Amino acid sequence: MEHTSRRGRSRGAWAAIFAVLLTGTATTAFAVPGVTPSPYATALDPGQSVTITKTVETPVIPPNPDIVFLADTTTSMGASIANVQSNAASIVDQVLADQPTAQFAVADYKDVADSSGHFLLRQQLTGDPAAVAAGINAWTPLSGGGSDAPEDWIGALGDIPTAIDFRGDGTPVVVMFGDSTSHDPSAGFSLATATTALQAAGVRVIAIAVPGADGSLWNGLDTAGQATAVTSATGGTLASADPSQVSAAILSALQNLPAEVTHQAVCDPGVSITLTPPSQSVTSGGTVSFDETITLAANAPQGTTLHCEVSFLVNGHLPGPEFVQQVHVEVRDIEPPVVTVSDETVEATGPDGALVDYDANATDNVDGPLVPACAPPSGSLFAIGSTVVTCTAIDAAGNTGSGTGTMTVVDTTPPDVACTEGANPGGTVPRSHNQDGFFALGATDLVDPDPEIHVRDSGSGTLFGPYAAGQQIKYTETPGGKPRSKSMPGDIVHLFGTGDAEVIAVDSFGNTSAAVSCLVPPPPM
Repeated sequence: MEHTSRRGRSRGAWAAIFAVLLTGTATTAFAVPGVTPSPYATALDPGQSVTITKTVETPVIPPNPDIVFLADTTTSMGASIANVQSNAASIVDQVLADQPTAQFAVADYKDVADSSGHFLLRQQLTGDPAAVAAGINAWTPLSGGGSDAPEDWIGALGDIPTAIDFRGDGTPVVVMFGDSTSHDPSAGFSLATATTALQAAGVRVIAIAVPGADGSLWNGLDTAGQATAVTSATGGTLASADPSQVSAAILSALQNLPAEVTHQAVCDPGVSITLTPPSQSVTSGGTVSFDETITLAANAPQGTTLHCEVSFLVNGHLPGPEFVQQVHVEVRDIEPPVVTVSDETVEATGPDGALVDYDANATDNVDGPLVPACAPPSGSLFAIGSTVVTCTAIDAAGNTGSGTGTMTVVDTTPPDVACTEGANPGGTVPRSHNQDGFFALGATDLVDPDPEIHVRDSGSGTLFGPYAAGQQIKYTETPGGKPRSKSMPGDIVHLFGTGDAEVIAVDSFGNTSAAVSCLVPPPPM
């Protein structure tokens, strides 16, 4: 997933750029780097995740660079210095085109025996191209002492962390070029202590070895492996160039520094982001790809949109807003509404049952209260017995919830019973207290159109019947006698009991009425 292409630039294209630099003509800035895709939006269920490929194209030059140009200004360096001075403006312009926040410092080194000393700061860190050019143009290839090839650039490198006002958020880089080794120790520093000081300050060293002028003292910058050691230890690079190619080599080295890409993610609660691998290294200007996994927690709030901001850092710095990815995750509503239906028990009001009113409610985790649809609806006529009602509600996301309730219609009301005095079929009008004992039995019930009627002898407990409503009876009280019944003309039933006659009725659901007495005086003794 990682490659180090330069936005499609071929070696020939780079050569063309360098050739233009050597002529002192300004070049075109590279395309703006950044992260793709950004922003990214998706919709997930709680607990789900999605993995996408995230590509980061690093800046051609690392972000916010603090670049120190450090030149060997002894006599043998005339041609190399002249090349850089003639192309200084182009180098600075190109760096600023890629990194507008870049700042520059200018210094040079010689031998400690030189009259000007081993280290001279020409220009403190600045963003002013004219000041930088003036500092570079102040380099003078002239020796004032020293009778051997080695110079004292180890001591100069050791001085740089304290001599240069590096920015706290800058990327410090020293670009040095020379043609000789360094004394070691040098101006109070050994190669080891100078390297340690550079590492502590986070300074990368780019070293460019150039050939010296014939007839001068020079022995090659990396003859003793010193340049290799310091560039390797600080994450820099080592290159070689002819005097006429030093400017191109400087720019190429700045555009080919190691770049480590890491990330920082800040997310709303309920969503998280992980990248695999967590970091990658590439040559600056190259691209790296990550597997970015976006995960919703199981309890992520449904119906909301959660956000993450992922910042991609290059060498620990954010190059710019184009390296910030916005992630928007819509949390799908997958939870159906909760529907509750009350259970009701009502008394039947007729043979067909009763009208039943019940409560039905629905609440959704996102939409709040909803109105459920119920079958049969509240207020419907329900038959005697138990009927299950089903109510459903659908939320805005299309989730359907249902609930049930049981409507029970019962008959617990006993019949009404009557024992009405009746006329003697023979035509005799009953005297007071119905001496003849003729009665008509009657019973009505809300549910049962034909409740059973019984006549009970209060003396013996004997139960006669069942009879239908309208049945005519004659009841004779015979204390000491035997309870019995017989038929009389006209479908009249003649009952004999030892006590009073009590009439009761029982409906089809077993509800029994209270007893109604048919008072008949006993016969005279």
